[in-house]
Amino acid sequence: MDEKVRIVFLGGVGEVTKNMFVYEYWRDGKIADSIIVECGIGFSETGDEIIMPDVSYLLDKQDTLRATVLTHGHEDHTSALSTLLSQIRIPVYGTRLTVALAEGKLADHGIQAELHPVKHKQILNFGAFQVRFVHVTHSIPDATNLIIKTPLGVLFHASDFKFDWSPVDGWPTEVGKIALAGESGILCLLSDCVRSERSGYTLSEETIEDHLELQVKKAHGKVIFTTMSSNISRIQQAVNVASAFNRKILFLGRSMRQNVEAAQHLGYLHFPKKSIVHSKSVKKIPSNKLFIIAAGSQAQEDSALSRIADNAHKDISLAPHDMVIFSADPIPGYERQVHKLVNKMTKLGADVVYSDINDELHVSGHGASQDLMLMMGLTRPKYIVPIGGESRQVRQYFLLAEKMGYSDDTLFAPEEKDAIEFTRDGKARIVKEVA
Repeated sequence: MDEKVRIVFLGGVGEVTKNMFVYEYWRDGKIADSIIVECGIGFSETGDEIIMPDVSYLLDKQDTLRATVLTHGHEDHTSALSTLLSQIRIPVYGTRLTVALAEGKLADHGIQAELHPVKHKQILNFGAFQVRFVHVTHSIPDATNLIIKTPLGVLFHASDFKFDWSPVDGWPTEVGKIALAGESGILCLLSDCVRSERSGYTLSEETIEDHLELQVKKAHGKVIFTTMSSNISRIQQAVNVASAFNRKILFLGRSMRQNVEAAQHLGYLHFPKKSIVHSKSVKKIPSNKLFIIAAGSQAQEDSALSRIADNAHKDISLAPHDMVIFSADPIPGYERQVHKLVNKMTKLGADVVYSDINDELHVSGHGASQDLMLMMGLTRPKYIVPIGGESRQVRQYFLLAEKMGYSDDTLFAPEEKDAIEFTRDGKARIVKEVA
Protein backbone atom coordinates (compact mmCIF):
# COMPACT_ATOMS: atom_id res chain seq x y z
CA MET A 1 0.00 0.00 0.00
CA ASP A 2 1.32 3.41 -1.04
CA GLU A 3 0.94 5.99 1.78
CA LYS A 4 1.91 9.61 2.28
CA VAL A 5 0.93 12.59 4.42
CA ARG A 6 0.77 16.09 3.04
CA ILE A 7 0.38 19.49 4.67
CA VAL A 8 -1.03 21.99 2.17
CA PHE A 9 -0.44 25.65 3.00
CA LEU A 10 -3.46 27.77 2.06
CA GLY A 11 -2.03 30.52 4.28
CA GLY A 12 0.15 31.07 7.32
CA VAL A 13 3.49 31.04 5.46
CA GLY A 14 5.36 34.09 4.19
CA GLU A 15 3.05 36.30 6.26
CA VAL A 16 2.00 36.74 9.87
CA THR A 17 -1.75 36.26 9.37
CA LYS A 18 -4.30 34.31 7.24
CA ASN A 19 -3.48 31.00 8.88
CA MET A 20 -4.93 27.94 7.13
CA PHE A 21 -3.41 24.48 6.77
CA VAL A 22 -4.81 21.27 5.29
CA TYR A 23 -3.47 17.98 6.63
CA GLU A 24 -4.02 15.11 4.16
CA TYR A 25 -3.54 11.37 4.41
CA TRP A 26 -3.05 9.76 0.98
CA ARG A 27 -3.52 6.05 0.28
CA ASP A 28 -2.86 4.44 -3.10
CA GLY A 29 -2.64 7.78 -4.90
CA LYS A 30 -5.81 9.32 -3.46
CA ILE A 31 -6.69 11.47 -0.46
CA ALA A 32 -8.38 9.23 2.09
CA ASP A 33 -8.82 11.70 4.98
CA SER A 34 -8.08 15.36 5.56
CA ILE A 35 -8.50 17.94 8.29
CA ILE A 36 -8.23 21.71 8.21
CA VAL A 37 -6.23 23.44 10.95
CA GLU A 38 -7.07 27.15 11.41
CA CYS A 39 -9.20 29.34 9.19
CA GLY A 40 -8.12 32.94 9.57
CA ILE A 41 -8.26 36.27 7.79
CA GLY A 42 -5.30 38.29 6.56
CA PHE A 43 -4.67 42.00 6.14
CA SER A 44 -3.39 43.97 3.15
CA GLU A 45 -0.05 45.75 3.30
CA THR A 46 -1.84 49.11 3.45
CA GLY A 47 -4.17 47.91 6.21
CA ASP A 48 -7.31 48.94 4.32
CA GLU A 49 -8.44 45.48 3.19
CA ILE A 50 -9.27 42.18 4.84
CA ILE A 51 -8.06 39.18 2.84
CA MET A 52 -9.77 35.79 2.91
CA PRO A 53 -7.93 32.55 2.15
CA ASP A 54 -8.67 30.90 -1.18
CA VAL A 55 -10.64 27.75 -0.33
CA SER A 56 -11.25 26.67 -3.94
CA TYR A 57 -8.67 23.87 -3.50
CA LEU A 58 -11.07 22.20 -1.07
CA LEU A 59 -14.28 22.32 -3.11
CA ASP A 60 -13.76 19.02 -4.96
CA LYS A 61 -12.39 17.26 -1.86
CA GLN A 62 -15.36 17.65 0.46
CA ASP A 63 -15.90 13.91 0.78
CA THR A 64 -12.44 13.59 2.41
CA LEU A 65 -12.78 16.53 4.84
CA ARG A 66 -13.42 15.32 8.40
CA ALA A 67 -13.11 18.47 10.55
CA THR A 68 -11.73 21.95 11.03
CA VAL A 69 -9.66 22.32 14.20
CA LEU A 70 -8.88 25.72 15.72
CA THR A 71 -6.01 26.44 18.11
CA HIS A 72 -7.29 29.72 19.61
CA GLY A 73 -9.74 32.55 19.12
CA HIS A 74 -7.76 35.27 17.33
CA GLU A 75 -9.21 36.56 14.05
CA ASP A 76 -6.24 35.52 11.92
CA HIS A 77 -6.99 31.94 12.98
CA THR A 78 -10.81 31.86 13.00
CA SER A 79 -12.52 34.72 11.17
CA ALA A 80 -12.46 33.18 7.68
CA LEU A 81 -14.80 30.43 8.87
CA SER A 82 -17.65 32.43 7.33
CA THR A 83 -16.03 32.04 3.90
CA LEU A 84 -15.29 28.34 4.38
CA LEU A 85 -18.63 27.34 5.90
CA SER A 86 -20.66 29.22 3.32
CA GLN A 87 -19.25 26.80 0.72
CA ILE A 88 -18.42 23.63 2.63
CA ARG A 89 -20.30 21.89 5.42
CA ILE A 90 -17.75 20.67 7.97
CA PRO A 91 -17.73 20.40 11.78
CA VAL A 92 -15.50 22.79 13.74
CA TYR A 93 -13.63 21.88 16.93
CA GLY A 94 -11.80 24.05 19.44
CA THR A 95 -11.57 24.89 23.13
CA ARG A 96 -14.58 26.47 24.84
CA LEU A 97 -13.57 30.12 24.48
CA THR A 98 -12.28 29.60 20.94
CA VAL A 99 -15.58 28.11 19.81
CA ALA A 100 -17.62 30.77 21.62
CA LEU A 101 -15.73 33.62 19.92
CA ALA A 102 -16.03 31.89 16.53
CA GLU A 103 -19.75 31.38 17.08
CA GLY A 104 -20.23 35.09 17.65
CA LYS A 105 -18.44 35.95 14.41
CA LEU A 106 -20.44 33.39 12.45
CA ALA A 107 -23.69 34.76 13.88
CA ASP A 108 -22.75 38.17 12.44
CA HIS A 109 -22.81 36.51 9.01
CA GLY A 110 -26.02 34.58 9.68
CA ILE A 111 -24.20 31.24 9.57
CA GLN A 112 -25.20 28.35 11.83
CA ALA A 113 -22.36 25.87 12.11
CA GLU A 114 -21.69 22.53 13.73
CA LEU A 115 -19.40 23.72 16.53
CA HIS A 116 -17.87 21.39 19.10
CA PRO A 117 -16.18 22.78 22.23
CA VAL A 118 -13.52 20.37 23.50
CA LYS A 119 -11.64 19.85 26.73
CA HIS A 120 -7.86 19.84 26.73
CA LYS A 121 -7.69 16.17 27.70
CA GLN A 122 -9.95 15.03 24.88
CA ILE A 123 -8.57 12.93 22.05
CA LEU A 124 -10.32 13.39 18.71
CA ASN A 125 -10.22 10.86 15.89
CA PHE A 126 -10.84 11.94 12.31
CA GLY A 127 -10.22 8.98 10.03
CA ALA A 128 -6.44 8.49 9.85
CA PHE A 129 -5.80 11.50 12.11
CA GLN A 130 -5.79 11.60 15.89
CA VAL A 131 -5.70 15.09 17.43
CA ARG A 132 -4.73 16.02 20.99
CA PHE A 133 -4.69 19.52 22.45
CA VAL A 134 -1.84 21.05 24.45
CA HIS A 135 -2.62 24.15 26.52
CA VAL A 136 -0.17 26.99 25.80
CA THR A 137 0.16 30.57 26.98
CA HIS A 138 -0.58 33.29 24.46
CA SER A 139 -2.34 36.68 24.61
CA ILE A 140 -5.74 34.99 24.81
CA PRO A 141 -6.95 32.31 27.24
CA ASP A 142 -7.71 28.77 26.13
CA ALA A 143 -4.98 28.76 23.47
CA THR A 144 -3.58 25.42 22.33
CA ASN A 145 -1.03 23.67 20.19
CA LEU A 146 -1.93 20.40 18.48
CA ILE A 147 -0.38 16.93 18.54
CA ILE A 148 -1.53 15.32 15.29
CA LYS A 149 -0.88 11.59 15.03
CA THR A 150 -0.87 10.08 11.55
CA PRO A 151 -0.05 6.59 10.20
CA LEU A 152 3.37 7.94 9.16
CA GLY A 153 4.31 9.82 12.31
CA VAL A 154 3.38 12.61 14.71
CA LEU A 155 3.13 16.24 13.61
CA PHE A 156 3.26 19.02 16.23
CA HIS A 157 1.36 22.16 15.23
CA ALA A 158 2.81 24.92 17.43
CA SER A 159 0.68 27.84 16.41
CA ASP A 160 1.01 31.10 18.38
CA PHE A 161 2.64 30.50 21.79
CA LYS A 162 5.11 31.72 24.36
CA PHE A 163 6.34 30.24 27.64
CA ASP A 164 4.73 32.54 30.21
CA TRP A 165 5.44 31.14 33.68
CA SER A 166 3.10 33.60 35.46
CA PRO A 167 0.12 34.09 33.12
CA VAL A 168 -2.87 36.22 34.09
CA ASP A 169 -5.19 33.20 34.26
CA GLY A 170 -2.69 31.19 36.34
CA TRP A 171 -2.49 28.37 33.77
CA PRO A 172 1.02 27.99 32.32
CA THR A 173 1.94 26.00 29.24
CA GLU A 174 1.65 22.20 29.57
CA VAL A 175 5.39 21.72 29.21
CA GLY A 176 5.23 18.12 30.43
CA LYS A 177 2.79 17.15 27.69
CA ILE A 178 5.03 18.73 25.06
CA ALA A 179 8.12 16.98 26.42
CA LEU A 180 6.31 13.64 26.53
CA ALA A 181 5.32 14.03 22.88
CA GLY A 182 8.95 14.81 22.08
CA GLU A 183 10.12 11.70 23.92
CA SER A 184 7.70 9.61 21.86
CA GLY A 185 9.01 11.07 18.62
CA ILE A 186 7.92 14.02 16.47
CA LEU A 187 8.22 13.75 12.70
CA CYS A 188 7.72 17.46 12.05
CA LEU A 189 7.29 20.65 14.08
CA LEU A 190 5.34 23.54 12.58
CA SER A 191 6.31 26.50 14.76
CA ASP A 192 5.31 30.12 15.20
CA CYS A 193 8.30 32.28 14.20
CA VAL A 194 7.11 35.91 14.15
CA ARG A 195 9.43 37.01 17.00
CA SER A 196 12.47 35.01 15.96
CA GLU A 197 14.38 38.28 15.54
CA ARG A 198 13.97 39.13 19.24
CA SER A 199 16.46 37.82 21.78
CA GLY A 200 15.59 36.19 25.10
CA TYR A 201 12.10 35.22 26.24
CA THR A 202 8.95 37.24 25.62
CA LEU A 203 7.82 39.01 28.80
CA SER A 204 4.91 37.73 30.85
CA GLU A 205 1.45 39.28 30.51
CA GLU A 206 1.67 39.82 34.26
CA THR A 207 4.02 42.80 33.76
CA ILE A 208 1.30 44.90 32.12
CA GLU A 209 -0.97 45.52 35.10
CA ASP A 210 1.54 47.46 37.25
CA HIS A 211 2.48 49.74 34.35
CA LEU A 212 -1.18 50.32 33.51
CA GLU A 213 -1.86 51.27 37.13
CA LEU A 214 0.92 53.86 37.00
CA GLN A 215 -0.63 55.47 33.92
CA VAL A 216 -4.18 55.55 35.32
CA LYS A 217 -2.87 57.17 38.49
CA LYS A 218 -1.85 60.17 36.33
CA ALA A 219 -5.24 60.50 34.62
CA HIS A 220 -7.31 63.61 35.43
CA GLY A 221 -10.28 62.80 33.18
CA LYS A 222 -11.80 59.70 31.68
CA VAL A 223 -9.55 56.81 30.64
CA ILE A 224 -10.09 55.07 27.31
CA PHE A 225 -8.20 51.78 27.11
CA THR A 226 -8.00 49.97 23.79
CA THR A 227 -6.68 46.55 22.86
CA MET A 228 -7.68 43.72 20.55
CA SER A 229 -11.22 42.74 21.49
CA SER A 230 -10.18 39.07 21.65
CA ASN A 231 -7.34 39.81 24.12
CA ILE A 232 -9.32 38.64 27.14
CA SER A 233 -6.31 38.50 29.47
CA ARG A 234 -5.47 42.15 28.76
CA ILE A 235 -9.10 43.15 29.23
CA GLN A 236 -9.07 41.41 32.62
CA GLN A 237 -6.05 43.45 33.66
CA ALA A 238 -7.77 46.67 32.58
CA VAL A 239 -10.84 45.70 34.61
CA ASN A 240 -8.64 45.03 37.64
CA VAL A 241 -7.01 48.46 37.42
CA ALA A 242 -10.29 50.28 36.82
CA SER A 243 -11.79 48.58 39.87
CA ALA A 244 -8.75 49.48 41.99
CA PHE A 245 -9.37 53.17 41.21
CA ASN A 246 -13.14 52.86 41.80
CA ARG A 247 -13.92 53.80 38.22
CA LYS A 248 -17.06 52.69 36.45
CA ILE A 249 -16.36 50.45 33.44
CA LEU A 250 -17.91 50.81 30.00
CA PHE A 251 -17.28 48.18 27.33
CA LEU A 252 -17.55 49.99 24.00
CA GLY A 253 -17.86 48.54 20.52
CA ARG A 254 -19.80 45.57 19.20
CA SER A 255 -16.88 43.14 19.02
CA MET A 256 -15.70 44.16 22.49
CA ARG A 257 -19.12 43.64 24.08
CA GLN A 258 -19.63 40.37 22.23
CA ASN A 259 -16.29 38.89 23.29
CA VAL A 260 -16.57 40.15 26.87
CA GLU A 261 -20.02 38.59 27.20
CA ALA A 262 -18.79 35.23 25.88
CA ALA A 263 -15.66 35.22 28.08
CA GLN A 264 -17.58 36.28 31.20
CA HIS A 265 -20.25 33.64 30.62
CA LEU A 266 -17.61 30.90 30.37
CA GLY A 267 -15.69 32.12 33.43
CA TYR A 268 -12.62 33.48 31.61
CA LEU A 269 -13.32 37.09 32.58
CA HIS A 270 -14.35 38.35 36.01
CA PHE A 271 -15.70 41.74 37.04
CA PRO A 272 -18.19 43.16 39.58
CA LYS A 273 -21.46 43.73 37.75
CA LYS A 274 -22.17 46.86 39.80
CA SER A 275 -19.11 48.49 38.20
CA ILE A 276 -20.41 48.09 34.63
CA VAL A 277 -22.31 50.94 32.98
CA HIS A 278 -23.91 51.49 29.57
CA SER A 279 -23.01 54.23 27.13
CA LYS A 280 -26.34 56.04 27.54
CA SER A 281 -25.64 56.64 31.23
CA VAL A 282 -22.03 57.85 31.04
CA LYS A 283 -22.98 61.53 30.99
CA LYS A 284 -24.14 61.14 34.58
CA ILE A 285 -20.71 59.87 35.67
CA PRO A 286 -17.83 62.29 36.44
CA SER A 287 -15.05 61.90 33.87
CA ASN A 288 -12.49 61.03 36.53
CA LYS A 289 -14.65 58.08 37.59
CA LEU A 290 -15.01 56.54 34.13
CA PHE A 291 -12.89 53.81 32.49
CA ILE A 292 -13.81 52.86 28.92
CA ILE A 293 -12.52 49.64 27.35
CA ALA A 294 -12.99 50.21 23.64
CA ALA A 295 -12.64 48.26 20.41
CA GLY A 296 -10.64 49.83 17.60
CA SER A 297 -6.97 49.51 18.56
CA GLN A 298 -6.10 49.02 14.87
CA ALA A 299 -8.00 52.17 13.82
CA GLN A 300 -10.60 50.09 12.02
CA GLU A 301 -13.05 52.20 10.08
CA ASP A 302 -16.28 52.82 12.02
CA SER A 303 -14.87 51.22 15.19
CA ALA A 304 -15.83 52.76 18.52
CA LEU A 305 -12.43 54.41 18.92
CA SER A 306 -12.39 55.85 15.40
CA ARG A 307 -15.83 57.37 15.89
CA ILE A 308 -14.69 58.98 19.15
CA ALA A 309 -11.63 60.44 17.39
CA ASP A 310 -13.89 61.82 14.65
CA ASN A 311 -16.30 63.35 17.19
CA ALA A 312 -18.94 61.07 15.68
CA HIS A 313 -19.84 58.92 18.69
CA LYS A 314 -23.28 59.74 20.04
CA ASP A 315 -22.39 59.16 23.70
CA ILE A 316 -18.63 59.60 24.12
CA SER A 317 -16.44 62.58 23.32
CA LEU A 318 -12.87 63.45 24.15
CA ALA A 319 -11.98 66.40 26.37
CA PRO A 320 -8.57 67.92 27.16
CA HIS A 321 -6.55 65.71 29.50
CA ASP A 322 -8.64 62.62 28.99
CA MET A 323 -6.24 59.70 28.67
CA VAL A 324 -6.23 57.18 25.80
CA ILE A 325 -4.09 54.07 26.30
CA PHE A 326 -3.16 51.77 23.42
CA SER A 327 -2.32 48.28 24.70
CA ALA A 328 -1.71 46.71 21.31
CA ASP A 329 0.92 47.12 18.62
CA PRO A 330 -0.31 47.90 15.09
CA ILE A 331 -0.78 44.87 12.87
CA PRO A 332 1.73 45.04 9.98
CA GLY A 333 0.13 47.31 7.37
CA TYR A 334 -1.95 49.23 9.90
CA GLU A 335 0.81 51.48 11.26
CA ARG A 336 -0.11 54.54 9.21
CA GLN A 337 -3.79 54.53 10.09
CA VAL A 338 -3.07 53.91 13.79
CA HIS A 339 -0.71 56.90 13.83
CA LYS A 340 -3.36 58.96 12.07
CA LEU A 341 -5.84 58.01 14.79
CA VAL A 342 -3.34 58.94 17.52
CA ASN A 343 -2.86 62.33 15.84
CA LYS A 344 -6.59 63.01 15.74
CA MET A 345 -7.02 62.31 19.44
CA THR A 346 -3.93 64.31 20.34
CA LYS A 347 -5.36 67.34 18.49
CA LEU A 348 -8.50 67.02 20.62
CA GLY A 349 -6.35 67.49 23.70
CA ALA A 350 -6.20 63.91 24.92
CA ASP A 351 -3.09 62.45 26.53
CA VAL A 352 -2.44 59.49 24.24
CA VAL A 353 -0.15 56.69 25.41
CA TYR A 354 1.03 54.33 22.65
CA SER A 355 3.90 51.95 22.00
CA ASP A 356 6.25 54.51 20.41
CA ILE A 357 6.38 56.48 23.67
CA ASN A 358 5.68 53.72 26.21
CA ASP A 359 6.39 50.10 25.31
CA GLU A 360 5.50 48.78 28.77
CA LEU A 361 1.75 48.64 28.14
CA HIS A 362 1.88 45.82 25.63
CA VAL A 363 3.74 42.53 25.49
CA SER A 364 3.56 40.10 22.63
CA GLY A 365 1.76 36.80 22.84
CA HIS A 366 4.42 35.28 20.59
CA GLY A 367 7.61 33.65 21.79
CA ALA A 368 10.99 35.27 21.20
CA SER A 369 14.15 33.36 20.27
CA GLN A 370 14.57 31.52 23.58
CA ASP A 371 10.89 30.48 23.62
CA LEU A 372 11.26 29.13 20.09
CA MET A 373 14.45 27.24 20.90
CA LEU A 374 12.82 25.79 24.02
CA MET A 375 9.96 24.46 21.87
CA MET A 376 12.49 22.87 19.49
CA GLY A 377 14.32 21.33 22.44
CA LEU A 378 11.15 19.91 23.98
CA THR A 379 9.73 18.46 20.77
CA ARG A 380 13.02 17.35 19.16
CA PRO A 381 11.45 16.95 15.69
CA LYS A 382 13.07 15.37 12.66
CA TYR A 383 11.88 18.22 10.41
CA ILE A 384 10.88 21.83 11.10
CA VAL A 385 8.60 24.28 9.27
CA PRO A 386 8.38 27.86 10.59
CA ILE A 387 4.88 29.35 10.17
CA GLY A 388 3.18 32.67 10.87
CA GLY A 389 6.13 34.82 9.85
CA GLU A 390 7.58 36.82 6.96
CA SER A 391 10.70 35.82 5.04
CA ARG A 392 13.12 37.66 7.31
CA GLN A 393 11.61 35.99 10.39
CA VAL A 394 11.80 32.57 8.74
CA ARG A 395 15.47 33.19 8.02
CA GLN A 396 16.19 34.14 11.64
CA TYR A 397 14.29 31.07 12.82
CA PHE A 398 16.49 28.89 10.61
CA LEU A 399 19.57 30.42 12.26
CA LEU A 400 18.14 29.48 15.66
CA ALA A 401 17.47 25.95 14.42
CA GLU A 402 21.04 25.66 13.16
CA LYS A 403 22.26 26.57 16.66
CA MET A 404 20.14 23.66 17.88
CA GLY A 405 21.95 21.29 15.50
CA TYR A 406 19.51 21.19 12.58
CA SER A 407 20.87 21.05 9.02
CA ASP A 408 19.45 22.67 5.90
CA ASP A 409 17.89 19.43 4.65
CA THR A 410 15.66 19.25 7.75
CA LEU A 411 14.34 22.84 7.49
CA PHE A 412 11.57 23.79 5.07
CA ALA A 413 10.16 27.16 3.98
CA PRO A 414 7.12 26.44 1.80
CA GLU A 415 5.20 29.20 0.07
CA GLU A 416 1.45 29.63 -0.02
CA LYS A 417 -0.26 26.85 -2.03
CA ASP A 418 2.79 24.57 -1.67
CA ALA A 419 2.68 21.30 0.25
CA ILE A 420 5.14 19.34 2.34
CA GLU A 421 4.96 15.61 1.68
CA PHE A 422 6.08 12.86 4.08
CA THR A 423 6.51 9.27 2.91
CA ARG A 424 6.67 5.92 4.70
CA ASP A 425 10.48 5.84 4.52
CA GLY A 426 10.66 8.99 6.70
CA LYS A 427 11.64 11.35 3.92
CA ALA A 428 10.12 14.80 3.34
CA ARG A 429 10.01 17.19 0.39
CA ILE A 430 8.24 20.34 -0.79
CA VAL A 431 5.71 19.89 -3.59
CA LYS A 432 5.18 23.20 -5.39
CA GLU A 433 1.83 24.81 -6.11
CA VAL A 434 -0.54 21.96 -5.40
CA ALA A 435 -3.41 24.33 -4.59
